[in-house]
Amino acid sequence: MSRTRLMRFLAFLGVGALLLPSVGGRAFALGSHSHAKAGLPVTIFSGWASAEKTDFQAILSYCDAHYGTKATYQQASGDLATELSTRVQGGNPPDIAALSTPGSIAPYVAGNSLHPLTFLENSKFKSQYSPFWRNLGTVNGKLYAIYMKADVKSLVWYSPKKFKAGKYTIPQTWNQLIALSRKMLKAGKHPWAFGVGGSPSSPWTLTDFLENVVLQQSGVKVYNEWIAHKIKWTSTPIRKAFKTLSTIIANDAMIAGGRQRALSQAWDQAAVQVVNDPQAEFFQEATFVAAGLAGDLPKAKAGVDFSAFPFPKLVPRRTEPVEVGPNGMVLFKDTPGSRALMKCLIDPKALAQWAKRGGFISPNNNTPSSAYPDALTRANAQLLIKAGKANLVVGDASDLMPTALGSNYEFIALQKWFKSPGSLNSVLNGLENEAKKDYKH
Repeated sequence: MSRTRLMRFLAFLGVGALLLPSVGGRAFALGSHSHAKAGLPVTIFSGWASAEKTDFQAILSYCDAHYGTKATYQQASGDLATELSTRVQGGNPPDIAALSTPGSIAPYVAGNSLHPLTFLENSKFKSQYSPFWRNLGTVNGKLYAIYMKADVKSLVWYSPKKFKAGKYTIPQTWNQLIALSRKMLKAGKHPWAFGVGGSPSSPWTLTDFLENVVLQQSGVKVYNEWIAHKIKWTSTPIRKAFKTLSTIIANDAMIAGGRQRALSQAWDQAAVQVVNDPQAEFFQEATFVAAGLAGDLPKAKAGVDFSAFPFPKLVPRRTEPVEVGPNGMVLFKDTPGSRALMKCLIDPKALAQWAKRGGFISPNNNTPSSAYPDALTRANAQLLIKAGKANLVVGDASDLMPTALGSNYEFIALQKWFKSPGSLNSVLNGLENEAKKDYKH
């Protein structure tokens, strides 16, 4: 799963201030047949470890076999952003690296360190990726990043087994969700699991929950204006979202295990509560929860012990907007091997190699539904495709805000609010003051 915000929170790098040197590499045509037989060498640098590393290497093996590459995976030993910056400044960049957001990509573009992906700008590529993905990877009118994995964040996790025992039905609207939560309270449950601290520290679970409320309540236009600081943190839509979420967060009885437990545990332990804690029923997070549960509770079964439903509607819409955490790749060295691998990383047949292993959603609309191993993953993939075709996909807001705000100050502020919900006014004022400083307007 992508843990971009966690890495940025721990490092709080501020890479935008760096003067990044240009790295070598001219445009190449793909090598001769004899070179392809030997394998076109290419290095790719990312933070995926353990099971995710193994899953990604399944794609690389496909690329070696079908695109003539000889890919070498280089795993970050700590914070990926810090290590990548050090390598680039030291003149030792990888051929390809994992970078996902315009804010993290733009400094390398400004330093002439990245190559635009002009060789991918064709009708086939455009037909397979919705405008959101193409625009996200574009800086100054040129495509610099492609996306080969998406974390769908507009989900609420629950246990079908417990729902069946309680004779509950899946809520379709926010009002139904709150009514069901209150019904659970009366039955002696504390329905909402949270993991906003712990190790690795997980305050970003609060930003994800808040972002989904803003998106569902006020729509894509307001959501994107919030990201760009065209509306204030103290504005009516943002304050309304906080108050809507307070229906859950401000009520001690709603929180499974109590507020202190939630503040001291990480996201994955909150997910485990939904399966193992008789009082916990809900956890709001992304598709990567399934992979987390598979690791933490290997005997738990998807569709039986855990599943997810789309984030409930706050206003009626024909198609619901979807928030995603993007996983992108950029090109530091333009070589025959790196070109071949970048082409492979948007091939739906290559992406299917990870999809069939589970814990993966492809942003490529042509990735076959049959590649996904279960009904839940197929449903989440369709949720993303449908929103993409309606231009209703948005990125993680805190990832797209300035690092000092979205991946540092906001984390601390929302933890403060979660600890003391009555502090909302001071929290919003503090966020707005920080935003003014970071956006410089």
